[in-house]
Amino acid sequence: MQPTEILGTLVHEFPYALFGSIIVGILCSFIGVYIVAKRVVFLGAVLTQVSVLGLTATFLPLFALPHTLGSLGVTLVTVLVLSRLLTGRKVPRDAVLGVVFASSIAVRILLMQKAPKVEVAEVESLLRGDILFVTPGLFFLMAGAFVVVMATYLLFFKEFNYVIFDPDTAATQGYRPAVWETLFYVLAGAAISFATHMVGDLLVFGFLVLPPVSAMLITRNVTGIFTSSVLIGAVAPVVGLFLAFYFDFPSSPAIVAVAFLVLAISWVQSVVRIR
Repeated sequence: MQPTEILGTLVHEFPYALFGSIIVGILCSFIGVYIVAKRVVFLGAVLTQVSVLGLTATFLPLFALPHTLGSLGVTLVTVLVLSRLLTGRKVPRDAVLGVVFASSIAVRILLMQKAPKVEVAEVESLLRGDILFVTPGLFFLMAGAFVVVMATYLLFFKEFNYVIFDPDTAATQGYRPAVWETLFYVLAGAAISFATHMVGDLLVFGFLVLPPVSAMLITRNVTGIFTSSVLIGAVAPVVGLFLAFYFDFPSSPAIVAVAFLVLAISWVQSVVRIR
Protein backbone atom coordinates (compact mmCIF):
# COMPACT_ATOMS: atom_id res chain seq x y z
CA MET A 1 0.00 0.00 0.00
CA GLN A 2 1.08 3.54 -0.73
CA PRO A 3 1.51 5.97 2.21
CA THR A 4 -1.59 7.96 1.19
CA GLU A 5 -3.60 4.74 0.98
CA ILE A 6 -2.48 3.71 4.44
CA LEU A 7 -3.48 7.06 5.92
CA GLY A 8 -6.83 6.87 4.17
CA THR A 9 -7.39 3.35 5.49
CA LEU A 10 -6.62 4.43 9.05
CA VAL A 11 -8.92 7.43 8.93
CA HIS A 12 -11.86 5.80 7.15
CA GLU A 13 -11.73 2.15 8.24
CA PHE A 14 -10.04 2.32 11.67
CA PRO A 15 -10.97 5.76 13.05
CA TYR A 16 -11.61 4.48 16.57
CA ALA A 17 -8.21 2.79 16.69
CA LEU A 18 -6.45 5.89 15.35
CA PHE A 19 -8.14 8.54 17.46
CA GLY A 20 -8.47 6.24 20.45
CA SER A 21 -4.74 5.59 20.51
CA ILE A 22 -4.11 9.35 20.26
CA ILE A 23 -6.41 10.01 23.23
CA VAL A 24 -4.70 7.30 25.28
CA GLY A 25 -1.28 8.55 24.21
CA ILE A 26 -2.01 12.12 25.30
CA LEU A 27 -3.64 11.15 28.60
CA CYS A 28 -1.01 8.59 29.64
CA SER A 29 1.85 10.89 28.60
CA PHE A 30 0.41 13.67 30.75
CA ILE A 31 -0.20 11.48 33.80
CA GLY A 32 3.19 9.84 33.28
CA VAL A 33 5.02 13.10 33.98
CA TYR A 34 3.68 13.03 37.53
CA ILE A 35 4.38 9.31 37.92
CA VAL A 36 7.98 9.64 36.74
CA ALA A 37 8.49 12.78 38.86
CA LYS A 38 7.22 10.97 41.97
CA ARG A 39 9.55 8.04 41.20
CA VAL A 40 6.72 5.51 41.23
CA VAL A 41 7.13 4.36 37.63
CA PHE A 42 6.24 0.82 38.66
CA LEU A 43 2.81 2.16 39.63
CA GLY A 44 1.84 2.23 35.96
CA ALA A 45 2.64 -1.45 35.52
CA VAL A 46 0.81 -2.30 38.75
CA LEU A 47 -2.38 -0.48 37.80
CA THR A 48 -2.49 -2.00 34.32
CA GLN A 49 -2.26 -5.48 35.84
CA VAL A 50 -4.89 -4.63 38.47
CA SER A 51 -7.15 -3.35 35.70
CA VAL A 52 -6.80 -6.61 33.77
CA LEU A 53 -7.46 -8.53 37.00
CA GLY A 54 -10.73 -6.65 37.46
CA LEU A 55 -11.73 -7.31 33.89
CA THR A 56 -10.89 -11.02 34.21
CA ALA A 57 -13.06 -11.31 37.31
CA THR A 58 -16.12 -10.11 35.37
CA PHE A 59 -15.98 -13.24 33.19
CA LEU A 60 -16.84 -15.40 36.19
CA PRO A 61 -20.55 -16.07 36.89
CA LEU A 62 -20.12 -14.88 40.47
CA PHE A 63 -19.01 -11.41 39.28
CA ALA A 64 -21.23 -10.97 36.23
CA LEU A 65 -20.63 -7.22 35.80
CA PRO A 66 -19.91 -5.12 32.71
CA HIS A 67 -16.22 -5.53 31.92
CA THR A 68 -15.38 -1.84 32.18
CA LEU A 69 -17.22 -1.51 35.49
CA GLY A 70 -15.41 -4.48 37.00
CA SER A 71 -12.04 -3.23 35.81
CA LEU A 72 -12.71 0.28 37.12
CA GLY A 73 -14.03 -0.93 40.47
CA VAL A 74 -11.06 -3.17 41.27
CA THR A 75 -8.62 -0.50 40.11
CA LEU A 76 -10.16 2.27 42.21
CA VAL A 77 -10.27 0.11 45.35
CA THR A 78 -6.61 -0.79 44.83
CA VAL A 79 -5.71 2.85 44.22
CA LEU A 80 -7.33 3.97 47.47
CA VAL A 81 -5.35 1.35 49.39
CA LEU A 82 -2.13 2.20 47.54
CA SER A 83 -2.56 5.92 48.17
CA ARG A 84 -2.37 5.22 51.88
CA LEU A 85 0.50 2.73 51.68
CA LEU A 86 2.61 4.81 49.29
CA THR A 87 2.49 7.84 51.58
CA GLY A 88 3.44 5.78 54.64
CA ARG A 89 6.94 5.10 55.87
CA LYS A 90 6.67 1.57 57.28
CA VAL A 91 7.09 -0.27 53.98
CA PRO A 92 9.20 0.99 51.03
CA ARG A 93 7.20 2.09 47.98
CA ASP A 94 8.88 -0.41 45.68
CA ALA A 95 8.00 -3.24 48.04
CA VAL A 96 4.34 -2.18 48.19
CA LEU A 97 4.06 -1.99 44.42
CA GLY A 98 5.92 -5.27 43.99
CA VAL A 99 3.50 -7.09 46.31
CA VAL A 100 0.45 -5.75 44.47
CA PHE A 101 1.99 -6.45 41.06
CA ALA A 102 2.86 -10.08 41.80
CA SER A 103 -0.42 -10.74 43.60
CA SER A 104 -2.49 -9.28 40.74
CA ILE A 105 -0.83 -11.47 38.14
CA ALA A 106 -1.15 -14.58 40.31
CA VAL A 107 -4.85 -14.01 41.05
CA ARG A 108 -5.55 -13.18 37.38
CA ILE A 109 -3.99 -16.49 36.27
CA LEU A 110 -6.07 -18.40 38.84
CA LEU A 111 -9.27 -16.71 37.69
CA MET A 112 -8.49 -17.42 34.05
CA GLN A 113 -8.34 -21.12 34.89
CA LYS A 114 -12.00 -20.94 35.95
CA ALA A 115 -13.22 -18.83 33.03
CA PRO A 116 -14.48 -20.35 29.74
CA LYS A 117 -11.87 -20.62 27.00
CA VAL A 118 -13.56 -17.98 24.84
CA GLU A 119 -13.29 -15.38 27.60
CA VAL A 120 -9.70 -16.41 28.33
CA ALA A 121 -8.83 -15.74 24.70
CA GLU A 122 -10.41 -12.29 25.03
CA VAL A 123 -8.31 -11.48 28.10
CA GLU A 124 -5.14 -12.64 26.34
CA SER A 125 -6.08 -10.46 23.34
CA LEU A 126 -6.40 -7.52 25.72
CA LEU A 127 -2.92 -8.15 27.09
CA ARG A 128 -1.51 -8.14 23.56
CA GLY A 129 -3.27 -4.85 22.91
CA ASP A 130 -5.06 -5.38 19.58
CA ILE A 131 -6.31 -1.82 19.19
CA LEU A 132 -7.52 -2.18 15.60
CA PHE A 133 -10.83 -3.57 16.83
CA VAL A 134 -11.82 -0.87 19.30
CA THR A 135 -15.61 -0.64 19.47
CA PRO A 136 -17.45 2.70 19.19
CA GLY A 137 -18.88 2.27 22.69
CA LEU A 138 -15.47 1.72 24.23
CA PHE A 139 -14.02 4.64 22.28
CA PHE A 140 -16.66 7.11 23.46
CA LEU A 141 -16.33 5.82 27.02
CA MET A 142 -12.58 6.48 26.83
CA ALA A 143 -13.22 9.90 25.30
CA GLY A 144 -15.53 10.80 28.19
CA ALA A 145 -12.94 9.65 30.73
CA PHE A 146 -10.31 11.67 28.87
CA VAL A 147 -12.38 14.86 29.13
CA VAL A 148 -13.16 14.42 32.83
CA VAL A 149 -9.64 13.44 33.90
CA MET A 150 -7.81 16.04 31.81
CA ALA A 151 -10.24 18.79 32.81
CA THR A 152 -9.64 18.01 36.50
CA TYR A 153 -5.87 17.91 36.12
CA LEU A 154 -5.81 21.19 34.18
CA LEU A 155 -8.28 22.90 36.51
CA PHE A 156 -6.04 22.12 39.49
CA PHE A 157 -2.78 22.14 37.54
CA LYS A 158 -1.07 24.50 39.99
CA GLU A 159 -2.10 22.49 43.04
CA PHE A 160 -1.06 19.15 41.55
CA ASN A 161 2.31 20.52 40.46
CA TYR A 162 2.96 22.06 43.86
CA VAL A 163 2.10 18.89 45.78
CA ILE A 164 3.77 16.41 43.39
CA PHE A 165 7.00 18.31 42.74
CA ASP A 166 7.48 19.98 46.15
CA PRO A 167 5.25 18.31 48.77
CA ASP A 168 7.17 19.60 51.80
CA THR A 169 6.81 23.25 50.79
CA ALA A 170 3.19 22.65 49.81
CA ALA A 171 2.47 21.34 53.31
CA THR A 172 3.98 24.44 54.92
CA GLN A 173 1.79 26.62 52.68
CA GLY A 174 -1.42 25.04 53.96
CA TYR A 175 -1.96 22.43 51.26
CA ARG A 176 -2.91 18.90 52.26
CA PRO A 177 -0.57 16.66 50.23
CA ALA A 178 -2.31 13.43 51.26
CA VAL A 179 -5.67 14.66 49.90
CA TRP A 180 -4.22 15.88 46.61
CA GLU A 181 -2.14 12.73 46.16
CA THR A 182 -5.20 10.55 46.77
CA LEU A 183 -7.13 12.54 44.15
CA PHE A 184 -4.22 12.15 41.75
CA TYR A 185 -4.08 8.39 42.26
CA VAL A 186 -7.85 8.02 41.81
CA LEU A 187 -7.83 9.97 38.55
CA ALA A 188 -4.77 8.10 37.30
CA GLY A 189 -6.32 4.77 38.26
CA ALA A 190 -9.56 5.53 36.42
CA ALA A 191 -7.70 6.70 33.31
CA ILE A 192 -5.40 3.66 33.28
CA SER A 193 -8.35 1.31 33.80
CA PHE A 194 -10.26 2.66 30.78
CA ALA A 195 -7.12 2.88 28.66
CA THR A 196 -5.99 -0.67 29.45
CA HIS A 197 -9.42 -2.02 28.56
CA MET A 198 -9.27 -0.28 25.19
CA VAL A 199 -5.66 -0.62 23.99
CA GLY A 200 -3.96 -3.15 26.29
CA ASP A 201 -1.37 -2.96 29.03
CA LEU A 202 1.74 -2.68 26.82
CA LEU A 203 0.76 0.59 25.18
CA VAL A 204 -0.57 2.12 28.41
CA PHE A 205 2.52 1.36 30.48
CA GLY A 206 4.82 2.34 27.62
CA PHE A 207 3.24 5.77 27.32
CA LEU A 208 3.21 6.32 31.06
CA VAL A 209 7.02 6.15 30.94
CA LEU A 210 8.58 6.74 27.51
CA PRO A 211 7.16 10.18 26.50
CA PRO A 212 7.68 11.73 29.97
CA VAL A 213 11.29 10.53 30.16
CA SER A 214 11.91 11.80 26.62
CA ALA A 215 10.44 15.17 27.56
CA MET A 216 12.63 15.41 30.66
CA LEU A 217 15.68 14.81 28.50
CA ILE A 218 14.60 17.53 26.09
CA THR A 219 13.85 20.27 28.63
CA ARG A 220 13.93 21.00 32.36
CA ASN A 221 11.07 23.48 32.34
CA VAL A 222 7.96 21.99 33.96
CA THR A 223 5.54 23.40 31.40
CA GLY A 224 7.89 22.36 28.61
CA ILE A 225 8.05 18.82 29.97
CA PHE A 226 4.27 18.47 29.96
CA THR A 227 3.98 20.01 26.50
CA SER A 228 6.72 17.84 24.99
CA SER A 229 5.39 14.68 26.61
CA VAL A 230 1.85 15.30 25.33
CA LEU A 231 3.11 16.06 21.81
CA ILE A 232 5.06 12.80 21.74
CA GLY A 233 2.01 10.99 23.09
CA ALA A 234 -0.14 12.42 20.29
CA VAL A 235 2.24 11.87 17.37
CA ALA A 236 3.76 8.47 18.22
CA PRO A 237 0.46 6.53 17.85
CA VAL A 238 -0.11 7.96 14.36
CA VAL A 239 3.42 7.11 13.22
CA GLY A 240 3.28 3.72 14.92
CA LEU A 241 -0.01 2.72 13.29
CA PHE A 242 1.29 3.88 9.91
CA LEU A 243 4.42 1.73 10.28
CA ALA A 244 2.33 -1.19 11.54
CA PHE A 245 0.32 -1.14 8.32
CA TYR A 246 3.32 -0.45 6.08
CA PHE A 247 5.53 -3.24 7.47
CA ASP A 248 2.72 -5.56 8.67
CA PHE A 249 3.69 -5.22 12.35
CA PRO A 250 1.41 -5.63 15.38
CA SER A 251 -0.03 -2.22 16.21
CA SER A 252 0.73 -1.72 19.92
CA PRO A 253 4.38 -2.87 19.79
CA ALA A 254 4.92 -0.65 16.74
CA ILE A 255 3.52 2.39 18.56
CA VAL A 256 5.63 1.72 21.67
CA ALA A 257 8.71 1.19 19.46
CA VAL A 258 8.19 4.65 17.94
CA ALA A 259 8.00 6.16 21.43
CA PHE A 260 11.21 4.34 22.36
CA LEU A 261 12.92 5.67 19.23
CA VAL A 262 11.97 9.20 20.29
CA LEU A 263 13.44 8.46 23.72
CA ALA A 264 16.71 7.24 22.14
CA ILE A 265 16.96 10.36 19.98
CA SER A 266 16.23 12.57 23.01
CA TRP A 267 18.94 10.84 25.01
CA VAL A 268 21.52 11.29 22.24
CA GLN A 269 20.50 14.94 21.91
CA SER A 270 20.91 15.48 25.66
CA VAL A 271 24.37 13.87 25.64
CA VAL A 272 25.52 16.02 22.73
CA ARG A 273 24.14 19.15 24.36
CA ILE A 274 26.02 18.47 27.61
CA ARG A 275 29.30 17.95 25.76
